[in-house]
Amino acid sequence: MAKTRFLLELLVLGSLVVAQNTSVSSYPDTDVVIVSNNDLNPSNPDRASALFLTNSFTCAEAYAACAQLQETLLPSPNSTGLNAQNLSVALTSCSVFTPSYDSTDDYPGSSTLSTADLSARLPVLCTNSAPLTRSNITADTSRQIQLSTPAAGTLVGYRDKFSFRFLGIKYAEPPTGEARFQPPTPVQASPYTVRSALEYGPTCAQPPDADNGHEWYDAEDCLQVNVFSPVVNSGTNSVQTAPKLPVMFFSASLSVVSFAVHGGGLNTGDSGPIPFNETSSGYVGPSTSNIFDGTNLVSYGGVVLVTVNYRLTAFGWFNASNAALRDTLLALQWVQDNIEAFGGDPTHVLIFGESAGGGMTRYLLGTNPAYTEGLFSAAILESDWPTSNQFYSPARSLELSLTLAKALGCADNSSTEFNETMAVCVRALPTMDIVATSYDLNLSWEIIVDGDLVLTDIASSIKDGNYARVPTIWATNECEYCFFIPDSIPTNASPSAFPDNLDIWFNSTQVQKILDAPPDLYPYATAPSGGDLDGTVLQLAQLITDWYLHCPMLYLSSLADNTTNPGNNYKVMFAVGLGSTITANPRTCPGQVCHADELYWVFATAETDNLYQPLTPSELATTQEVIKRWTSLAWTGNPNYEGAVVEWPPYTGDNEVIINATATETIEPYRVAQCDFIENQLGLVFGQS
Repeated sequence: MAKTRFLLELLVLGSLVVAQNTSVSSYPDTDVVIVSNNDLNPSNPDRASALFLTNSFTCAEAYAACAQLQETLLPSPNSTGLNAQNLSVALTSCSVFTPSYDSTDDYPGSSTLSTADLSARLPVLCTNSAPLTRSNITADTSRQIQLSTPAAGTLVGYRDKFSFRFLGIKYAEPPTGEARFQPPTPVQASPYTVRSALEYGPTCAQPPDADNGHEWYDAEDCLQVNVFSPVVNSGTNSVQTAPKLPVMFFSASLSVVSFAVHGGGLNTGDSGPIPFNETSSGYVGPSTSNIFDGTNLVSYGGVVLVTVNYRLTAFGWFNASNAALRDTLLALQWVQDNIEAFGGDPTHVLIFGESAGGGMTRYLLGTNPAYTEGLFSAAILESDWPTSNQFYSPARSLELSLTLAKALGCADNSSTEFNETMAVCVRALPTMDIVATSYDLNLSWEIIVDGDLVLTDIASSIKDGNYARVPTIWATNECEYCFFIPDSIPTNASPSAFPDNLDIWFNSTQVQKILDAPPDLYPYATAPSGGDLDGTVLQLAQLITDWYLHCPMLYLSSLADNTTNPGNNYKVMFAVGLGSTITANPRTCPGQVCHADELYWVFATAETDNLYQPLTPSELATTQEVIKRWTSLAWTGNPNYEGAVVEWPPYTGDNEVIINATATETIEPYRVAQCDFIENQLGLVFGQS
């Protein structure tokens, strides 16, 4: 499998594919790889890293090259501490992703330079003294490196213990003034334009919510990506023979390039740090969380991670613009244009996201293939809300725009149709007026079926095959809605709370059908309690989890695999989680796997956030397993990595993968009867006219 050979190929071939880069005199003229034995276990005393310089150097040049990186040659084998020999031993003894390497072989670095002809040219191993980046500690950006890219200029990033980090890279011009609500315009930067990528950019304009620290934000010039990679292709003489890394593209709210999309209901969220003061275990004090930090993910998984910001609330969808979707498409094009400089493979791009980020991933899957061809090769949807975040008709979207325009004084209250004059008026208003008014009105902005970029809703697209038919994981958590149970419903409510509150989510016909359903589907009067929740409240939360998340995703994954994309869809349910800072709820989430509680498995950032430390052996095994599965999909289009104990089957209707609390996986027909009832009796709707 390609992933298990990753570091070995780097060491043997000593090169990576690169863009044509300009030499930067203050840095050594070589590609640099962070070689590590990162097993994600902070308790491992031998967890270490070094810098592998792929080009060839004489002894004197090697000393100078390491010094330019503020490092020294890795000590020879007879020295104490990390050295060329024990690093090679460590690399043979950690995870499935590390290579097999014979410590008796010649190893590039001081171990060979100490005995070889000093005029000989060899690749080099340098120390890596950079610390692991921590969410609550000011980042050490002193170990900087410049990277020339084809279309994003020369970026100044920095390195930590396990990755190179390039933060706050603008991919679009400011969408302000005349450009507000319009399609984004790509940033134009020559290779000689030096741009700082040392800090996260501003958070997009949005109202307060749990996933932004309950604060207001007012930036519109916020369209940026963050790139994490164990490699920088900064040399001018790279040999284009070694494999490139897959990319994971995460939309916070999309790697292989991994492209990640953050959550936040399309109204809030960010791809960088957020303030927080509690977990589901209770108050922890003022702190900072960076749950989407990529250093552990890229180091352990052998991938490049890209996280993205896109326009939120009305700025992303007003006037039926689909501007937020266009932002994400432009960011994916940025990946195609630039990611090779970061060691990434533009032909292997996995898009993934959580919550609204899962929704944005679904939107990208359903986008007219004429606009997405070649942009991504696989997808993961975590905790998507397919029947809540629906595909809107232009008429429905313009109704929301008219409602906002009226409230902002840009339309008369008697107006029945939205027009361009109203749009121009809203475009000229202060940022926070738009944010606050949309928030006060509780407007739900969604993707628009415009007949060009978006042809129809996702279920219809799957049925007719006119969508991105790529390998896809559809993932949910056991009790997503436990986080959202209203405060009006006490955790120890009596059985009457179940029927008495159904009208919050269902119409009268649906309520009656639920009450007439077989009692074993939702046994609210007899169900045992779970964690801090009475059985009645837990059954209510599981019903709404089924209604909004689990069953719609079950339906779509089964529909895709049984019709137009057979063998490529995997349905996964997390029965274990670590309480997320994004959705901390000490009232209803203790003992439950709530919304977003899988994120610490996916990114291995409980360590960098300094939460839940030390992980138990089972928790460590779970995060290792999840990252193996996610990055295997990025590498090969299949989550079944070499050596996996359990073979994940494509989902066909009754074979869901359950990730259990004991770090094991089972295959079972999880809640199929409940989903059959919801589909056939209550109905699943994916688009609104």
